[in-house]
Amino acid sequence: MTKLKRSLGFGAAYAASTGLVVSGTAMVSLGNGFGTGGLAFAIPAFIGLVIIVMVAISYGELASMLPGGGMVGEYTLPALGRLMAIIAVLGGYLVLVSADGGTQLLVAGESFQSLTGFPAAAFSFLLLAILLVLNISGVDIFARVQIPIVFGMMAVLAIMGLAGVFGFTGQERVDNPLLATDWGTLASMGAVAIWLYIGMEFVAPLAEEVKRPWKTIPMAMILGVSTIFVVDVLFGWGATRYADLAEMAASSIPHVVGATAIFGATGGLVMTGVTILASFSTGNSYLAAIPRMLYGLANEGLLPRWFARVSRRSRVPWAGMLVTAGCMAAVLLYSTFAQGGIDLILNLISVACVTWLISYIIAQIDVVVLRRRYPRARRPFKTPLYPLPQILGIASCAYLIIFIVPDMEQRLIVWSSAGVILGAIALFAVIWLKRNRLPLFAPTDLVHTQNNIVVRSESLEEEPEIALDSAARAPEGGLR
Repeated sequence: MTKLKRSLGFGAAYAASTGLVVSGTAMVSLGNGFGTGGLAFAIPAFIGLVIIVMVAISYGELASMLPGGGMVGEYTLPALGRLMAIIAVLGGYLVLVSADGGTQLLVAGESFQSLTGFPAAAFSFLLLAILLVLNISGVDIFARVQIPIVFGMMAVLAIMGLAGVFGFTGQERVDNPLLATDWGTLASMGAVAIWLYIGMEFVAPLAEEVKRPWKTIPMAMILGVSTIFVVDVLFGWGATRYADLAEMAASSIPHVVGATAIFGATGGLVMTGVTILASFSTGNSYLAAIPRMLYGLANEGLLPRWFARVSRRSRVPWAGMLVTAGCMAAVLLYSTFAQGGIDLILNLISVACVTWLISYIIAQIDVVVLRRRYPRARRPFKTPLYPLPQILGIASCAYLIIFIVPDMEQRLIVWSSAGVILGAIALFAVIWLKRNRLPLFAPTDLVHTQNNIVVRSESLEEEPEIALDSAARAPEGGLR
């Protein structure tokens, strides 16, 4: 059996955790948030940070118990069963890559076209082809590319923000209010704020390729979102001192508007380049993480075995990569012909955010259920103050879904779109499981799922004992 290669350290894990977060659409959300709310947008941004840290803690505990590429799918199997495992992965993540992946490439293409005049669609598809080749070449190539891009992007954002805050620029300041909207609108901007961090868990599917995943993965997620908050607020603060907020709020590239206001044409040029790199980084994260989730499900019999195929040369799940790239290409085509601008981008973000938040809720429920069903299981990383982070995290995610956008009519469109998508995924899952005579809701045995991961993974240095002892096999005081 060809195994995934365990070769990634903390730097690669941090870059994987932040590579999707520092994305083209995240920068759009950042610029739109500060353009709409002014500097006061830092308040929902901080609340979003608190929520996402609680979610990250849950993922950290689950990844330490079940360090497999299937991520939330494998976490859910011994907690809620096969049907919910399929919904958690396909609903939370395949929808994400379908709704956001093509949009990211479109943002990169439009940025490149504004810079060079080269057709946006052609550049976007070229970028996708390059990303696919790099990821199929091996996980080491992913790490070599991802690390400098992520650290470089964050450095540029921080430098621009500091220059704007302290006035190290030749541009004329603008007298903008601290709160550019009403408090009600600001309070309803939670979905925009949470998008600044959502995706920090994309390091978890690399658990079979990360050294010491029980320690590295939680640290990468928590440190990653914390540094992103600081960098984003610095940039937003600097931009609000120089930019026309209404122009930022209406633009499909508001972060470029902000950078241009701080440093003039040079700032806009640099930020355009950063946007292209951000979309590249995001696509790189998608093609690294999603195929490994599909790989994990396929190894549990929850998807066709074709998704479990691993290249003997590069030792990556190439079959899942082709499907992921296909989803990104399909939405890129739709986004190109729809030409919806900022409205299309924000609508796609909102739909993906709903299904993604549902996946976050499932993961946090997994923690609670596994704590009750397997109280003596080995947990190298444990949630502090359990179960408070899970309770607050679930409630916060539910609140964000309910108030996903300010306008009620638009909420109904977003909810119905997400509902149709999740319904179709649930229908597929039921048909697949029934066809293969697998139960829908009966949880798998935790030891069985752990052993599957151990058998197919390379050994760990200083490996903690992740398997249960025989006394812990039977649930104790748990859900039956």
